Amino acid sequence: MSNDRKDFVSPFLLAGFAYLVSMLLRAFQGSIEQNSTLQTMEREFNLNYTVADDFIDDEKILKTLQDPAVWKACDEANERWWDGKTKPENIWEQLSKKIWQDRDEFQVAVGFEYWCNIIKDEVFLPWHIDKDEYELQVNQRLVTPLMGAVYYGMDHHFDEGTGILQLADADINDNPRDFEHERRGEVVEITPKFNRMIMFNATKWHRVTGVHNGARYTFAVNANKHKPKVLNFRDEKK
Repeated sequence: MSNDRKDFVSPFLLAGFAYLVSMLLRAFQGSIEQNSTLQTMEREFNLNYTVADDFIDDEKILKTLQDPAVWKACDEANERWWDGKTKPENIWEQLSKKIWQDRDEFQVAVGFEYWCNIIKDEVFLPWHIDKDEYELQVNQRLVTPLMGAVYYGMDHHFDEGTGILQLADADINDNPRDFEHERRGEVVEITPKFNRMIMFNATKWHRVTGVHNGARYTFAVNANKHKPKVLNFRDEKK
């Protein structure tokens, strides 16, 4: 009789143990997922990025931006500066105002540095942090913008999955190469969709992956608390 009772109890003990193990595994998995969610939220908070689609609704501006020659002239020019107070003198300063005028940075910035990039033929932009290059090279001072923004105003076309903007929640003290493999899952990727504006923390590492079978057109403008030294030098030479 006792042997029969053991045979009767054992399956219930095994079932109970299996249930307990499954509940522990589920709780552990839930903890991992919750931790992953919290890490994602923290990453998004630190990168402070926003994506605005259909950003420009002015058809006249959009039509002007479909002219490759307009972009080529901007791409070949040096970085330029708009103080945020004077009336915009060109389409790029109009865009700068549109991008920043409703942001807190517009009130505290001393001005806005802007430039254009045309990337094609499998060219890419390596990992970098936006900064005053002169201050870093000459005075070993890291002077960074308040925030950065990019806008894709050309209806550009290239292979899907290329020309991606990648953002990493890491600053100058981190090695961006870590995000190639070990920390690849931490990289935020944003597609350069036509008429999309992206605002992000440009003091963090970011890059653009290689563009295939086409050209990628980007307008970039940073809100700055200091005017870059090289722009001051150019103004003095005028």
